[in-house]
Amino acid sequence: MNKKPVEVNVCELEEILDRHLESGASLNYALKIVGHPGVGKSAIVRQAAERKNRLFIDTRLAFKENVDLGGYPVPDPTEKRMIYYRPRFIPPAEAPEGFDGIVWFLDESNRAHPTVIQTLFQIITDRRCGEHELPSNTCIILAGNLGDEDNTTITDFDDSALDGRLVIVQLKPTASDWIKWANREGIHPAVIRYLSIYPEKLWDERNINPNPRGWHQVSQAVSVSYGLAGEEELVRFLSENPGSTLEKIIISLVGMVAGSDFTSQMTRPRRISTADVLAGNREKLEGMRDGSIPSEDILWAVSGALSHLREKNELLKGDFVGEDLRELAGTLLFVGHSRADRRISFFYTLLRQCGLFSLIPAALSLLDEADRASIKAAFGAILEEN
Repeated sequence: MNKKPVEVNVCELEEILDRHLESGASLNYALKIVGHPGVGKSAIVRQAAERKNRLFIDTRLAFKENVDLGGYPVPDPTEKRMIYYRPRFIPPAEAPEGFDGIVWFLDESNRAHPTVIQTLFQIITDRRCGEHELPSNTCIILAGNLGDEDNTTITDFDDSALDGRLVIVQLKPTASDWIKWANREGIHPAVIRYLSIYPEKLWDERNINPNPRGWHQVSQAVSVSYGLAGEEELVRFLSENPGSTLEKIIISLVGMVAGSDFTSQMTRPRRISTADVLAGNREKLEGMRDGSIPSEDILWAVSGALSHLREKNELLKGDFVGEDLRELAGTLLFVGHSRADRRISFFYTLLRQCGLFSLIPAALSLLDEADRASIKAAFGAILEEN
């Protein structure tokens, strides 16, 4: 791929889609969305089409050949030539009555045959598919997966002319965005609460699993397959059926680490969570200092907060304001009061892996004077060194 994708979150992608659909055929470029499998690309595009009252057509390019796009050839005895019937999976000649236009979503473009990718040039530039013209109010949206971890064959666009006719964005979901969506869509309350207190478990960019699609599937398994509508019902079922088939399904859907932790949190919740650290929870901080909270729980929660901040910084590029800075301040509070053997390790992770050194002064300013003094006393030499 010659053109590098620009990273966007869910809210930004929704705005881009809304504006793209409103502009319609007047634009001389198409939109391509890339991202790891299961982050919600197709669902977001479908919802945008519904918001704008557009017919949504989902075509998986991985299952198409170049001849499929042109239509089925049949002889025309009168004209003594071949004609091509319009394929059912491409947009109709006109938008159906009741719709304000069409969204043609060309998914899995990274797995398409090279000859199919070349046909995209005609679709995007000429707004034709073979001999068939597309309606003037048709918006073209492409999508593709990233990463080799899922053993997906990746086909890059090596045609600079085609590349130049695309706006390419990479979707990086955040827990806060996903939780808003989950509340709207009726995702199981246990899944929502778990990801609210452990936001870093929404997805693992490096290992594919867990991901937003997997958590949606967990919700389906719990509420539909096992009929456990509320959190209390789920807790009771897991407590009474250790090692159940439901646990195995959950692990299969979101991976061993996240799946096992989710089920254990239902029956044996930790004394402190990632959300507690990010919020700078005073009660939990005192529990950490007086030793009433298990060391393992503290390690898990602080590590989760650091992971959350690292992923947020990758998306925001250091543009931390408001709640983002407060989360960093809360984490600094726990890092600064951790026991000595972990304190330095946590702090170096915050500086080197999370890349948040320049934001520490602004975050410290949100703490009271006593907390600022204790953190500066603990890390003064490191701060000066960096």
